[in-house]
Amino acid sequence: MLHSLINALPAKTAIGQHMDRMALFAMNWRIPDMGAALLNCPVTLEEVLEQTRVRNDQLPPYQLTAPGEHKIQLETRLGNIECKIMVRPAADVNAPLLLYHHGLAEFPYTSTWQRLLPKDSPISAHTVAIQAPYHNGLTDPVRKGFSSIEHLYQMFAGSIRIMQYVQDEFARQGSPYTVVSGVSWGGITSLLYEGLLGKTRATVPFFASPRLAQAVWDAAQMFGRDLPVTRDELDEMLDFTPIYERIDHRQVFPVLGEYDLFFRFENHAPVYDKKSLVTLPLTHVGAMWQSNGTARAHILKALAWAADQAN
Repeated sequence: MLHSLINALPAKTAIGQHMDRMALFAMNWRIPDMGAALLNCPVTLEEVLEQTRVRNDQLPPYQLTAPGEHKIQLETRLGNIECKIMVRPAADVNAPLLLYHHGLAEFPYTSTWQRLLPKDSPISAHTVAIQAPYHNGLTDPVRKGFSSIEHLYQMFAGSIRIMQYVQDEFARQGSPYTVVSGVSWGGITSLLYEGLLGKTRATVPFFASPRLAQAVWDAAQMFGRDLPVTRDELDEMLDFTPIYERIDHRQVFPVLGEYDLFFRFENHAPVYDKKSLVTLPLTHVGAMWQSNGTARAHILKALAWAADQAN
């Protein structure tokens, strides 16, 4: 049956889904012990966030707006973590800020950011690419980031605190508002940032949804991997829909792939407002490379919408 369905798809889509399966298999194989990871959940995401802070003695806030790459030091329950940001300020200090977050295990962390927002084609906004915790080594995002639920939460919490730190400094220097965007894992992060802190005017998640539990469940089902928790227990830990529901849905500009095997369209589209959801005939792996122009236009649309909200 599956073979017949694959044969019925256009060749490009079938190849894309094969790449999705290969990527999911590699990630599934590298996760150290999903059983132990899921059973070890002593804290909530919001508790991890509360105990995560940026060490501003390592990088004074005023240096954050300078062009180039900067190291950010985090203090967390799990120890000190070093992350990075890449800053490309606009010529106008009063321009809005666009925060962009990469996908899980995207190397370099600026890869899709640079494709969407190349230096030789600037937009009228400051743009900053955010690196998540545990993304300084090729295997770290899965080997460390998925070693426990607390480590998984820490990946989100670390990024959120860095985004907050950056936004606050740009605002202090005159940036009037912020739009946040990201792909895959970064799309979830962007939704969590707005849902938890409520600091942006628009949120643009690409090929992602707040239903991480659903994505984990689907991947486990694909490879016949047993999970030591029930579906309800998994949802309690990794379904972030309640946080998403805190957001005004008018300010969310989601994009999903019709043939995505990471965030399957039929399981993730229902969370979004039908009027705002953009659907592309794409799979997951390489989607941003195949949709650079469309994705860039979508970000510009969100920036324009955010600007109109001040009028």
